[in-house]
Amino acid sequence: MKKKIKLKFHYDSPVMLTFAFVTLIVFILDAFALKGKLKDMWLVTPTAAGGQFPFSFSDFPSILRLFIHVFGYSQNEVLICNLIFILLLGPQMEERYGSVIIGIMIFVSSLFSAVLNACFCKNAVCGAEPVVFMLILLWTMMQLSRSKISASAIAVIALFIAMLVFRKNPNGVVGVAVIAAGGLCGSLFAFLTSPKAHKAKKNEAALAEFNDEASPRFTAKSSGPKKSESDRNKKSSLDEETTLVGKIEL
Repeated sequence: MKKKIKLKFHYDSPVMLTFAFVTLIVFILDAFALKGKLKDMWLVTPTAAGGQFPFSFSDFPSILRLFIHVFGYSQNEVLICNLIFILLLGPQMEERYGSVIIGIMIFVSSLFSAVLNACFCKNAVCGAEPVVFMLILLWTMMQLSRSKISASAIAVIALFIAMLVFRKNPNGVVGVAVIAAGGLCGSLFAFLTSPKAHKAKKNEAALAEFNDEASPRFTAKSSGPKKSESDRNKKSSLDEETTLVGKIEL
């Protein structure tokens, strides 16, 4: 009998997947429908005085740019590279720390990097590089929690920083430092939560759900051996009767 394969769709990482989908949708909409106007006016960081978009507390667009600049991209290659990092590392980190904590980390990382850019840089930038660097740092912390540091973690951090440098950030070395500082600030929230407790709670819930589903099956299976045992006893008694009759005939 052939077993039927049942595939169940699972939205495993709601925060990181939603973040990636919103970024992709905004990029497609801005590139093909708005011809880059959305990115040029809104999806960039505010700047220092004398820059492209000087920050002002009385200016609503300036405040809004502090949070939504991570959804803006001007190059396809940068978008694809960042989405690969987000979709590879994001679900693991969200499972480890929880959706609420990872959402707070993204918020803080975006805000802090935009504030630093508004304080020290005169060129507006966009993209989720601070969030990507935060995920890389969280992944490295996970390696350190296992009492080891992997060469791959060091290589990923070095390659990501080298990519930022060779991409020629509009603000130079200061811009790279702003991205790194934003990612570092967001990752600091990892020390305020206990990933082990979160994982243990999740395992307990999964175990309880498994027991609820398996209990009727176990009951049904438990009655099986008793039935087979009774059939075996009946069969053995019949064999004895047959043997006895055979002796009488002889």
